[in-house]
Amino acid sequence: MDNIVKKSVADVFGIEDPAFKNTVVKVFPATPDTPENIKDFVFRSDVLRRLMVWAASVSLPAGFFGATMKRNLMIYGPTGCGKTALAQVFCARTGRSLIRAQCSEDTEPSSLFGTWRLCRPILKEDPSEEAGLIEKGVAGIARAIEKLAIAVKKTTGVGPEMTWVDGPVLRWARMPNSVLLLDEFDQLPPSVAMSLNAVLDGDDILVPETGERVKPAPGNLLAATANTNGRGSAGGNGGSASLYKGAKRQNVATMDRFFVIHTSYLSEAEERQLLMKQTRVNEAVSTAMATLASKIRTQFLGINEDAGAAGTPLEFTITTRNLLNWAMSYTLMVSTGMQSKLALKEALRMTLLDFATPDERKAVEDTWESVVGANA
Repeated sequence: MDNIVKKSVADVFGIEDPAFKNTVVKVFPATPDTPENIKDFVFRSDVLRRLMVWAASVSLPAGFFGATMKRNLMIYGPTGCGKTALAQVFCARTGRSLIRAQCSEDTEPSSLFGTWRLCRPILKEDPSEEAGLIEKGVAGIARAIEKLAIAVKKTTGVGPEMTWVDGPVLRWARMPNSVLLLDEFDQLPPSVAMSLNAVLDGDDILVPETGERVKPAPGNLLAATANTNGRGSAGGNGGSASLYKGAKRQNVATMDRFFVIHTSYLSEAEERQLLMKQTRVNEAVSTAMATLASKIRTQFLGINEDAGAAGTPLEFTITTRNLLNWAMSYTLMVSTGMQSKLALKEALRMTLLDFATPDERKAVEDTWESVVGANA
């Protein structure tokens, strides 16, 4: 493509690092599926280096290596630390399209690859808000009838007109220089995850329902996010995976097809800068907030099973997402005339503490008082 632009790592990702002085980044023309950029997103050099190796896997000259290189990346780490955002911003800054598929224990291969649909749905897809139990029951019956009609059509060739609808995997496979993001990959039943093995290997995708063979487009990459490493551990330090309900141990043969990035929360200094840039809180407030977040994370079971050795073990934490929302809620409360110290506590309760048990709430509030005292 003649309209691909080559730029430096500093220009694209904002990192001035001598290790990247000879690295060139390809920036593609943005498409309607290219995500919005997050201007103040912080890339770490070690993480970016792995992203660059992953991206290079689809742009190496033929015969560069004798072996076939993996083209898949697993990003795992604790809740709310920016795993999905990492993939989104990488795509935003390089112009790549992003096709995102939300995984769950109810995901089936047809949810990922595609399925036949009636040309004229039996039931409208957007029922009114006042739909009650009867209408929901009718919707279930309609779906059953639709499945029966599909089976009859496939078996006899007689029945209502059908159309094939691509799922996210096939949409991605047809779109050059795109990234397929499988969010919450460790929520997938292992048998469903294994149905993706041929895709992970870069093979052509055979659609048995239509007989079509789809060859993945040039430059396509696949990424997945997860809270656990697919083998029952969370946080990279043996953190308790039991907090992530529905997370499943994956087949080692599937996990072997991925490169891996283990990521966690930003440092206190990085989060302090992020808060000031994105939420307009002053340095003193941002410092106190970032300090509290750091202290609470040491007690979070989702990072370390020994959490709480120096205090109360917590089944929740202050994620980067929570931290930003705490700061924004605080700013709005102060703008209504609420006194700053009270607004800080009220916004923290609204963002996080009203989810906590009484003991957990007291542990966080006591820690906050010690932080405020230290930063007074």
